[in-house]
Amino acid sequence: MSSKKIERKLGAGLLTGCCVALGIAGGGSAFATESWQNTNLTVGYTTQSKADPVFGTGTADEKMTTVRLEHFGVHEYGDNYFFFDTYHGKKVGGVFDGVGAGSFGDTASDQYYGVWNPRLSLSKITGANLSLGFIQDVYLAARLERGSYANFRANNFGIAFDLKVPGFSFFETDFYARGARFTGDDGSTTRTLFWRTFAMLPFEIGGYKFVWSPLLLVNFNNKERETTVFVQPDLWLRLNSHFDVGYRHEYATYSKTVGEGGGTYSRTTPTLLVRWNF
Repeated sequence: MSSKKIERKLGAGLLTGCCVALGIAGGGSAFATESWQNTNLTVGYTTQSKADPVFGTGTADEKMTTVRLEHFGVHEYGDNYFFFDTYHGKKVGGVFDGVGAGSFGDTASDQYYGVWNPRLSLSKITGANLSLGFIQDVYLAARLERGSYANFRANNFGIAFDLKVPGFSFFETDFYARGARFTGDDGSTTRTLFWRTFAMLPFEIGGYKFVWSPLLLVNFNNKERETTVFVQPDLWLRLNSHFDVGYRHEYATYSKTVGEGGGTYSRTTPTLLVRWNF
């Protein structure tokens, strides 16, 4: 069997695993039954998916469709979050003539990327009140990432905090020790410090319900890349109990390697979104 077919099977296997996990979460499991959960399917479209040697979401004509399955659930020991993205377009991730194009080759019309982010609440496990000032709870956290572009793998382990910030319905910030590897590093593991922050700010204008949900990812001292910054703020408009429409203005910046010409790389990617809440 070719490596291309193997990787497609792996991608399908990961998606199947997410679906199985979703079924377990919905029906109860031997580990923890979720007392609250939200699951959705989002479709995004952009005409400005520029070449990006790190994230690999660039296409030959800059047109790209993203499909995301996403789940968040709360259980008696903490919470559980995962998403699985598939990217579709002309030569997704192959716009550098094969440099880092990864699992599916230079002319691939599809790539995938998935994240599983479980957290264990120290207050729930110990029964102690760990709130202090604007800190509501403290968690042991993990973030496992897998992607077809450049055969990317990253394992992050650290500590997370739920914060009480006025106006926000949810505000989380995490700090991780990160180990990542991909084809461009010849399979060696790059170890860095990783910071993640995600928040949700609901508001109303003229009777319409909106949610602003920014995501910030910072990867410190990433070898020749130096510090990588990724910002993904989404603005959502609630249409009804099942459907939302949104707009994303994604931003990424980091240093190029010598092989890429050196200097600083930055991009912005506007994306239109439609979300179905199960």
